[in-house]
Amino acid sequence: MGQTKTITTRRTSRLAAMAVFTAVAIIAGCTTAPTNTNVATNQPVTRPTPEASVQPSPETTPPASPTETPSVSPAAAKTFTIIGKNFSFSETKLRVKVGDRVKIIFKNEDGFHDWVIDEFSARTPQIQTGTQAEVEFVASIAGTFEYYCSVGEHRAKGMKGNLIVE
Repeated sequence: MGQTKTITTRRTSRLAAMAVFTAVAIIAGCTTAPTNTNVATNQPVTRPTPEASVQPSPETTPPASPTETPSVSPAAAKTFTIIGKNFSFSETKLRVKVGDRVKIIFKNEDGFHDWVIDEFSARTPQIQTGTQAEVEFVASIAGTFEYYCSVGEHRAKGMKGNLIVE
């Protein structure tokens, strides 16, 4: 009888230890900080802290020394505004050059849609009527690439176009 009680106590202790371990593992997994990811690049998005975004006033900015070279800003994006309606885009052909930064401003006027181009891993979120979304990417390879709406059968019903990279 004493041996049965010892075995039962050990089993109960093991089960309790496993339950505590499982609960700690679940809680630890649920408390990680959320990360925001850039849909186009699948890279984490970092937001500047208020201190980082404060710009010095002109009175406190030291003059540039003669040996400093001015920073060159990246080339401006070629911006296209595309309007989405049920089963169509307002623009079905876009032309850019290899290496161009491309910015798509997608405005949804009717239905539930998105704008996707697989070869450049670029996509907007799916959005409702009356809203808009943006995506930027670099047209890094030459060719003709189809962009489309990924919702349901919209692509098959004609909601697509071509990006021509020369």
